[in-house]
Amino acid sequence: MKLKVAILAVGLAFSLATYAHADDGTVAFDKGEYEAALKYWQPLADKGEAAAQYGLGLLYEGGTGVDQDAAKALDLYRKSADQGYALGQNALGHMYQIGFGVEEDPAQAVAWFRKAADQGLAKGQRNLGFMYSNGIGVEEDDAQALAWFSKAADQNDAWAQYYLGNVYLNGYGVEQDDAQAVAWYRKAAEQDNVEAQNTLGLSYELGNGVSQSDEDAVIWYRKAAEQGDARSQMSIGNMYLEGRGGLPEDAAQAVEWYRKAADQGYDVAQDNLGLQYAAGNGVPKDEVQALTLFQMAAEQGYAKSQYNLGVMYNLGSGVPKDMDKAIYWWRLAADQDLESAKEALEAAGAK
Repeated sequence: MKLKVAILAVGLAFSLATYAHADDGTVAFDKGEYEAALKYWQPLADKGEAAAQYGLGLLYEGGTGVDQDAAKALDLYRKSADQGYALGQNALGHMYQIGFGVEEDPAQAVAWFRKAADQGLAKGQRNLGFMYSNGIGVEEDDAQALAWFSKAADQNDAWAQYYLGNVYLNGYGVEQDDAQAVAWYRKAAEQDNVEAQNTLGLSYELGNGVSQSDEDAVIWYRKAAEQGDARSQMSIGNMYLEGRGGLPEDAAQAVEWYRKAADQGYDVAQDNLGLQYAAGNGVPKDEVQALTLFQMAAEQGYAKSQYNLGVMYNLGSGVPKDMDKAIYWWRLAADQDLESAKEALEAAGAK
């Protein structure tokens, strides 16, 4: 199975605001007043009101205002879905998709997403498109994916717009078109979709589908970075390190942004931060800390860190010199076709 669009949580956006029926429980939920939402929805759900059953299911699925209980959430979603409530159908599909409260069943997920999509629910349409795009629970079909993403995107669903950007970027079922991809990424990014913001930043940095502009890249990277996106945090660090995009050349600022991303376990940022510690650039030189960071990224399979870790063992930097360990890490990196690792192995006579 090839995942042609980002592997993301494609099920629930925990808000009822997109559905026409608004009530006091909805308002309380969207404000984060979960206990108030519970008090409003519980008696209505007990009476069989589909919207309240769905809302109560959200509380139990997320463990907000109540103890998390997947089985109760599933039961409530099913009761709502069986009454034809589109949000309940979509939520039930999501439970089958991720196997929460029920055995994972992609075909059942597709069936429930389709019921919601056929009622015009944008989330259901987007989720059905995702399943078609990736061949999950249904035969892979780029044309169907495009059709369902388009329906949801036309309703201003940000994730569907992001996915359409991926469709045009890669030419899945359409002629490849970087400019169209950027246009869809922009629509999603303007709705604070973090994936789209990061991708739009990258488009500006590389000049794909848009005039190259480091300044615009920084704008979009920063929006995503401030939402906690590790890739954008690292990209801003790169801009500070090189003094690009209207930012001053500032290694200390670069280190801070690398650290934000590294603390989230992002291997590339861990490697970049390790390099700064190894060189004493923007931070006091600390070979032990550099070694630790390289190790963390190397154990995630990041080839450059595997190579760098080998160098540290070869030189005895921050660790006792150990040529066997150096060769071990270089081999792992060489197996990923990293040329510098192949050259190191050849120089060590350890092809």
